[in-house]
Amino acid sequence: MLLQTLAALIFVSLTRTSSASSSDGLTVNTTSGQLQGFVNQTSPDVRQFLGIPYAQPPVGLLRFAPPQDAIPSQQTIDATALPNSCMQQFSSGSTIYTAYETEFLISGGQSEDCLYLSIWTPSVAGIDAKGSPLPVFLYIPGGGFTSGGQNSMYKIPDKWVQKTQSHIVVVMNYRVNVFGFPNAAALSHQNPGLLDQRKAVEWTYRNIAQFGGDPDRITLWGQSAGGASVAYYPYAFADEPIVAGLIADSGATGILAKSDPTHSNFTALAGLVGCGNLNASAELACVRGVDSTTLENTLSNYVISKRSPTISFTPSDDNITVFTNYTDRIVHGHLARLPLITGSNTNEGAGFVPFTPSGPGNATLVNTTLSIIACPVARDVARRGLFPSLYPTYRYLYTGNFTNISPVSWFGAYHSAELPLLFGTHDEYGPGNSTSFEYTVSKTMEALWLSFAENPAAGPKRFNSSDGGYFVWPQFRQSSDSLMVFAEGSKALQLSDAGPRLDNYCGLY
Repeated sequence: MLLQTLAALIFVSLTRTSSASSSDGLTVNTTSGQLQGFVNQTSPDVRQFLGIPYAQPPVGLLRFAPPQDAIPSQQTIDATALPNSCMQQFSSGSTIYTAYETEFLISGGQSEDCLYLSIWTPSVAGIDAKGSPLPVFLYIPGGGFTSGGQNSMYKIPDKWVQKTQSHIVVVMNYRVNVFGFPNAAALSHQNPGLLDQRKAVEWTYRNIAQFGGDPDRITLWGQSAGGASVAYYPYAFADEPIVAGLIADSGATGILAKSDPTHSNFTALAGLVGCGNLNASAELACVRGVDSTTLENTLSNYVISKRSPTISFTPSDDNITVFTNYTDRIVHGHLARLPLITGSNTNEGAGFVPFTPSGPGNATLVNTTLSIIACPVARDVARRGLFPSLYPTYRYLYTGNFTNISPVSWFGAYHSAELPLLFGTHDEYGPGNSTSFEYTVSKTMEALWLSFAENPAAGPKRFNSSDGGYFVWPQFRQSSDSLMVFAEGSKALQLSDAGPRLDNYCGLY
């Protein structure tokens, strides 16, 4: 029913847009209103539409509430600058990102009015040359569900789209920390941040045809908390997923979610901002009236102080968007039948430990890598493997250790290190130049991701120019050489057995 409604909206939008769009494709009509995009000199064949409202501002009575459709603007929307990020929880600790890899950090301002997405799409001539609508990546940024946004230098996709002219990238904001995951006793929906993501999917499905995209070929892709969001998504929207494929980089259902049935975190924060000792409805109303900066600063400073009890706001297992028993869900068929690319990096742990020049030691890095990312990913894969014909899964391990991305010896393939190669930004920042092997790995991974987006049901493959054939990425099977390993030794890709490398250390069932 939802898809029928969305399809009808697409038809209406197409009818309206045909007379409203400019010949250069920089003025486009959408369900949010008419947009004015732009082209810059560094990516002259990419139309950019930045800061598009996909929902109403989640302020006032809409704070902590499910997102509502954007009200169409009566004025042309200036879509020429990245939007503010959602309210960010800050910390004082030193990490590899604050000490060295600042290109992963979020730039720009923050605001409670933050439900915007941005679109990078080829020129009208480029799309016309293809002869058909283009596949779409809809990207969910990471940030531990406490921070994150679009304005991160390593993850701006204009150069990638300029290079391929074969795909569209959409990147969304969504509410994080207490604004996205309040888990308040008086609320019926505890994870509005995940509902923001769904609203962005619906908006993209309704409108992407106006930008040359194919609404039936949207791949939902995320990394870290964004990868976990992708992992949650097909369970939460099993009957009407809308999207055609899934990619979860370093994210799984088993990371970051929590159980707080007494709503103690929200009540504790309420007390800190002058809303203590109230019944549930009065507590919610009071916290809704607190200035957003005051609320965010109070939360951040409390967490930094390491006071007890601890307070945190990440997705709650509400059994609507996040579930307590995923094996039960899949056994009873409550999982959308969508193909998935998923995997992890060999040294994820480097991104989660306090920074020191010499590093924490190999044992700490290995244990952190396994416990926080690699084993949760392995368990998600094993669960899907109970019904492999229904849930095709393509699994990878990224091992790249390139000095312009990992300038300190113990960094290795840390959490997020693959993203500059996928977004094609590895040669723009960092100390030193990219190596020829780094370019090869980047092009290989981009080609596989793009081939998956072109036809998720067929799985990823890569054209081999030396013999005119294709390398086909096999579906993952336990105890077989079906784990795709990127950038190990001198090989851009090779197949390996996940057991000795990862799964034997995880306890999959």
